[in-house]
Amino acid sequence: MSNPKVSVIMNCYNSSTYLREAIESVYAQTYRDWEIIFWDNASTDNSAVIAKSFDEKLRYFHAEKTVPLGHARNLAIEKVRGEYIAFLDCDDLWLPEKLEKQIGFLESHIDVMMVYSDILSIDGNGKLIENYLEDKEFYRGYIFEELFLYNFICLVTVVLRKDILNKVGLFNTNYIIVEDYDLFLKIAESHKIDYLDESLAKYRIHGTNLCKNTGLFVKEYLDMINFWMNKRDFNLVYKFKIYKVKLMLYLRLIHFYLFGKFKE
Repeated sequence: MSNPKVSVIMNCYNSSTYLREAIESVYAQTYRDWEIIFWDNASTDNSAVIAKSFDEKLRYFHAEKTVPLGHARNLAIEKVRGEYIAFLDCDDLWLPEKLEKQIGFLESHIDVMMVYSDILSIDGNGKLIENYLEDKEFYRGYIFEELFLYNFICLVTVVLRKDILNKVGLFNTNYIIVEDYDLFLKIAESHKIDYLDESLAKYRIHGTNLCKNTGLFVKEYLDMINFWMNKRDFNLVYKFKIYKVKLMLYLRLIHFYLFGKFKE
């Protein structure tokens, strides 16, 4: 039996609420040459029962102890057999043609290492909220500088070539929230990234989203900015833009500590 073309990484920790719907959105793909690497991060709910109710296209792995998400993703990546890797969190959804369109694009653009798309936002009941980053621009090609100023890529929309991880490394386990952003920057530093101008996934916004921990996000983002500023030689104009981003982050952090919430 030949290896699947695409490995879909699903990392799970007590994610039973939306889990079946998320998995079914992979099974509903018009592109069929895939496997799911389901990494159960020592869940204590019935996530395992749900995952194991699917067929052999879902490969279930159970961790003995819970580890941070970046570490868990790296462990899951060690199990992939596909040429391409995609990611789906257990509360999000894919639209049916996501893999067909993105794999087709990568197959015909061999110089592109990663492709992403726009995304729709839904609430806990699946109701559409708004287009993700509706007022933001998206970029294609060598996009490191644009991406460094603002992360406009959502992991659930990404498909990348497995081989690129051999060059840039896996997720940085020193980060808890920005580990995906850090990986995008490592790829974008020297490789082409492209964009499909349509929504191919749904990102669910609800009270338990990890990204709600904005304080930790700001701190990690500042650490990441400092790392890249020490590594790369940016021109003065671009440095000024970076300093503006840092100032905004510091102001948000101060506002949080003073008032207990973040300034919008």
